Amino acid sequence: MAWDRLQYALDKRLQNQIVSPVIIKVRHGYLRDVYAEIASNYDLSRYLMRNFFMQEIMPYGLVPGQMLPAFDMLTAWMWREDIYRWAEDRRIEKIYYDAPMYALMDVVPAEGIYKWGKMEFTTTYWTKKIIGADIANQKGFTGKGVKVAIPDTGVALHHEQLGWRVDFETVMPFQRVDGNGHGTWVATCIGGHRAEDWDKSRKLGKRVIVEGMAPDTQIMAIKCLGYGIGTGSTSQVAKAMELALEWGADVVSMSLGGKEEAQNPEDDPYYHILETYLQHNIVPVIAAGNSGPDQYTVGSPGALPQALTVAAWDPIKGEIASFSSRGPTPWNDVKPDVAAPGVNIDSGCVGYLDLILDRREDRYSPLSGTSMATPHVSGLVACMRQAHKQVLGKTLTVNEIKEMMSRWAEDNGIVKDNIQGWGLIKWDIYEWWLETQYGAKI
Repeated sequence: MAWDRLQYALDKRLQNQIVSPVIIKVRHGYLRDVYAEIASNYDLSRYLMRNFFMQEIMPYGLVPGQMLPAFDMLTAWMWREDIYRWAEDRRIEKIYYDAPMYALMDVVPAEGIYKWGKMEFTTTYWTKKIIGADIANQKGFTGKGVKVAIPDTGVALHHEQLGWRVDFETVMPFQRVDGNGHGTWVATCIGGHRAEDWDKSRKLGKRVIVEGMAPDTQIMAIKCLGYGIGTGSTSQVAKAMELALEWGADVVSMSLGGKEEAQNPEDDPYYHILETYLQHNIVPVIAAGNSGPDQYTVGSPGALPQALTVAAWDPIKGEIASFSSRGPTPWNDVKPDVAAPGVNIDSGCVGYLDLILDRREDRYSPLSGTSMATPHVSGLVACMRQAHKQVLGKTLTVNEIKEMMSRWAEDNGIVKDNIQGWGLIKWDIYEWWLETQYGAKI
């Protein structure tokens, strides 16, 4: 039926708006024909953008009429009547609202190892020890040969923790600089080399060391969030995810999200994208969101079943952060899946977020959020992926990671919940699983 092809969240919005950004999922083999038909009537949309909707559109940096062939999708701004008409076309599988996406971040005071004024914080050097990534590195598993893609606010290629070894792409016209700092923080947490936050070391009288979880991993930073505060659209994130697929990413780290408005997983535009990821054995590591402590707050795309969804854990208090989003999902799946450190953690950073703590551009900043927890997991998974290939000659998948956590939890009498999932993901759990599942030791 035609109405089944229209996402509920989009249909609801169309009651009050005459034009909307959309993502259209096309049946395989018809993408170019549908795109050509829509493009032939696109002059009016361009006129609207130039003359009426510039103030509303520009914060999201929308680019109309884009094809995402890897997912049989296209994006456009369309009149309400045209959307309803296309929903009746048998070549169309689903039409989704092209929702705004945001970099997920929050600054939550917490006790830490270092004290700066009234704030206490720790660093990635110490949180790395909590999840056991330091042990993985000592055993030779540093993420070497593993590609991690980061759709985010971009990256500072010149940052000393990264050393000009990051591949960079952008889907945002005329935007290449990480003026926000969010993407740089994520990249340094995943793959940053050991470095010293000299400014804080000098002022605190002791060394403040930072270090990424997988310092030899190959990083691709894709700028799909921008405009200072870290905003973008679903279609821009989807394009970044397509680039990650084309680039051959093993892990895609997504410290971003928006409100989950779908009533079932298939009604979320990311569902088909993540299905494609699973077919290519890509591990999607996605933030749960920072809308806790209420239930039903896990965002999109973290709520989807294919994602390895990450909650934020306070590494000093030893508890889940109050801001960390909770499940269940709208379709009553238990989410998140795992937890990782995500409260007041110092790592390499630039731009706006670099000024939060001390109003100085010192290239490092303690940040909080599930955005900070997610790259911890991505880096650890990169180490696991390398080990899996070297020890077993196999490719580690997201479903195997979930099975690993599930079996470990069951063995320890832990029941997955909607607050922290199966709990903290750690390297020693992976080693336990290798031995129990495969009889292999590292």
